[in-house]
Amino acid sequence: QTQVADRTRDLERALALAEAANRAKSEFLANMSHEIRTPMTAILGYADLLAEPEQDSAARADCLSTIRRNGEHLLAIINDILDFSKIEAGKMTIEQIPCSPARILEDVRSLVQVRALQKSLAFSIDIAPEVPAAVLTDQVRVRQVVMNLVANAIKFTEAGEVSVRL
Repeated sequence: QTQVADRTRDLERALALAEAANRAKSEFLANMSHEIRTPMTAILGYADLLAEPEQDSAARADCLSTIRRNGEHLLAIINDILDFSKIEAGKMTIEQIPCSPARILEDVRSLVQVRALQKSLAFSIDIAPEVPAAVLTDQVRVRQVVMNLVANAIKFTEAGEVSVRL
């Protein structure tokens, strides 16, 4: 009888752990789909702009550059998803490489500009003169954090402006 009770308790614990792992993976997939959707929306939006016949060559070059940056960002996100096994194993590393905070914000601008325009929102970036030209950080993760904050600001702003100040 004691063995049956012990095995039942062990099975209940195993079931609870399996359900928790399933919930965690579902949350992870929901978060990653959000991360993927953002650059993909920008890629499609700028591809639509590129297809407009009245675009001059400078505007087309800007669209292509934005599509390229967002494609690279999307690839970085996909690589992070593939690195999920590193996270589970506790071996995920955070890069510390020189990068430009202004460039990160410009990348974010390219990701959200179309969405802001679709909602008739102004979008501005203000960088204080004392902000260094380069910092040591994990550019991909900083971009993701700023992107999520700005995308949510645009999503939940009905009228007016979304402004980022650094």
